Amino acid sequence: EAAGMPGSGPDLANQAAEFVDAAFELSGLASDVGSAIRGMLADGVCVIAEGAQGTLLDIDHGTYPFVTSSSTAAPGALTGLGLGLGAAAGARVSGVVKAFQTRVGAGPFPTEVSGELAERLRGSGKNPWDEYGTTTGRPRRVGWLDGVLLRYAARLNGLTELLVTKLDILSGVETLRLCIAYRTPDGRTTDDLSFGPADLSPYEPVYEDLPGWSEPLGGVRRWDDLPPAARTYLERVASLCNVPVALVSVGPEREQVVEKR
Repeated sequence: EAAGMPGSGPDLANQAAEFVDAAFELSGLASDVGSAIRGMLADGVCVIAEGAQGTLLDIDHGTYPFVTSSSTAAPGALTGLGLGLGAAAGARVSGVVKAFQTRVGAGPFPTEVSGELAERLRGSGKNPWDEYGTTTGRPRRVGWLDGVLLRYAARLNGLTELLVTKLDILSGVETLRLCIAYRTPDGRTTDDLSFGPADLSPYEPVYEDLPGWSEPLGGVRRWDDLPPAARTYLERVASLCNVPVALVSVGPEREQVVEKR
């Protein structure tokens, strides 16, 4: 009972009893995950670790204080799984990046756009793949892809390949912009973050403009069938962080994927 109001609070005794019962039921399924995975790796088993949240939400290396409560970078998987650095030798680290930038809630966003373009990138909210918060329903902030932050994420995670999503959303945008560097308050140009991404407010994005394409991409399944401008855009994104593009999604369905062989 809360604040002396009978019947207004949770039944803590019953909830505690339920948790204890569940703990006993699940205890037989618990094990040392790190030890189990280490044994699998020694036997040549391929182990896939999927991370949640974006790199810039990492508690140590993200845009603090606009971060989550844990490490979201790829090396954090080793800590979470109880594995040493040796387990990552030769690892394939796939970085999932949208073809444009998004962010939920407050925080630095140098390449943010507004108005009609933002509405176009964000979608109407009528479809589950539109840019609205999964839990809160808040419209996500959107903008041009930030090559400085992508380069930072590639370095921090040790990416070996890029998986670019939502390329189809850019169809019909006449001119596409890529942030290739930042301009500092004293007029210098920098393509790196000397002190991390926590405070990006002093910087202005330096853009490179690329031609867009008009063709819809939903039915494309081969790299060579992508419009030349779309391939040029993807190759330029890859060059910004020196990480090759391996897969591209051209729609929300599982089969709407283009693999670059």
